[in-house]
Amino acid sequence: MPFGRHLWRLYREFGLDSYEEMAEKASGDLIYKFLRNRLGTSIQTAKAVIEGDIEQPDKILSYLLFPPVLPMRGDLSQGSLKLIYGDSCDMTFVIVNDISEEVFFLFNGHCEDGIPVDWWLINPEDEILERRHLKYGYKLKEMPKQTKGFFKAGERLMDVLKDIRNERSPQWADSSYIVCMVWVSAILNLMSEASNFEQYGGIWDGIYAKKLGLPDTYFGYIPWPSILKTFMMAGRKKWILSLTGLTSANRIYMMPLEAEGFEWLIEELPEYWERGVILGRQQGVPYPWQSLEVKLPNFKKKSTYENEEFDFQYPPGDWITPENLGMTAEDTLRGIYLDIDHETRVKADRSHIISVGIGQDTEFFK
Repeated sequence: MPFGRHLWRLYREFGLDSYEEMAEKASGDLIYKFLRNRLGTSIQTAKAVIEGDIEQPDKILSYLLFPPVLPMRGDLSQGSLKLIYGDSCDMTFVIVNDISEEVFFLFNGHCEDGIPVDWWLINPEDEILERRHLKYGYKLKEMPKQTKGFFKAGERLMDVLKDIRNERSPQWADSSYIVCMVWVSAILNLMSEASNFEQYGGIWDGIYAKKLGLPDTYFGYIPWPSILKTFMMAGRKKWILSLTGLTSANRIYMMPLEAEGFEWLIEELPEYWERGVILGRQQGVPYPWQSLEVKLPNFKKKSTYENEEFDFQYPPGDWITPENLGMTAEDTLRGIYLDIDHETRVKADRSHIISVGIGQDTEFFK
């Protein structure tokens, strides 16, 4: 929990029991709805860009298919996805509940020539999750709980999941195939990050969690695409710059929260809406250069845990706030693409806004 800075803030605000109740609720309807909607947005936007229905794709962001919580600029999507994942690729995300340690649901995306073309979801009630592994005898949903090591569980699930992929989409049985193991809390924390720079930084941290002093990795691919492995080994800063370069030309994007999402939060988790979402947006987001220079807690030191020294230390200076942009906190939830990159040191204002929105629901400011 301390590894996800947003989850740690919620734990301190509400206590463990309330946090677990919120996480349990959010890992049900909310995440499932979010991913379903975002997968659809990814494919619809990619299709519109390819067919020339979007006039300024360099000002429109949508979601990556791998994974659909990160942003991708319309004109960069096909080239970047093809560079990273090749000509034809399937990826199945295995979403694991932190509390029960069981597989919560699966979602699979397919890219063809760098274009997102298909996806499917297996929900928590699907009988497929009851299928047993022929060699180990465990049900698919039980594998993380019954296996020592998160990646080891993914390796054991690989053959079963590939068979499921082949059953559901036999036309792509010869495509490359990747499994991504993800804890629900990792998704909740990534979705709470308000900028693409913070998201990519959090992904590098999660990949290297074990080396940073945590007992196991937070999420990761099996196997890793070679180019991502190269970026990873170059270090946190190079990783962030490489991936924000491929996806947004190194400009910052303040992440959106769809209307369906915040309506659900207001109704089901009003305390999280006020203290988690709105307060977080009012406090603002770090400038890209600050995200690159942040100092993580020392998770290898015993005193870090004894003293609860889990704050991420950002360089001094103001952050980008809704007030700077002439907006309310709620306004920023539409998604804001700014003409601000990792070299920008001037204070952000409304003149830096390139566009507001996500996918085809985007308004141009420049």
